[in-house]
Amino acid sequence: MHFDWGASQFLTKQWQIGLVGYAYQQISDDTGSGARLGDFRSRVFGVGPQIGYILPLGAYQGYLNLKGYKEFAAENRAEGWNVWLTFAISSAAAPPPATPIIRKH
Repeated sequence: MHFDWGASQFLTKQWQIGLVGYAYQQISDDTGSGARLGDFRSRVFGVGPQIGYILPLGAYQGYLNLKGYKEFAAENRAEGWNVWLTFAISSAAAPPPATPIIRKH
């Protein structure tokens, strides 16, 4: 079982910062030829900062995101820091509709 969460705020139209976290709990025992330790289950929690940047690429846009997790409360697995760098390309967001000009006579 794995649960991810994130909360962030855009500071400008392109820059975003926030917090991220996850919880991992193995809910079944290890199986297979390498499972020699018996009822072996693991868990870990992680929390940390994130920063993101949206960059224009013509008709597309790129999104670059950097997240760092400090792991804690680990059971039957290593704990420490892990860092994720993500880059995604998608269609550019549509521009906002033009506001009509209303003139009073």
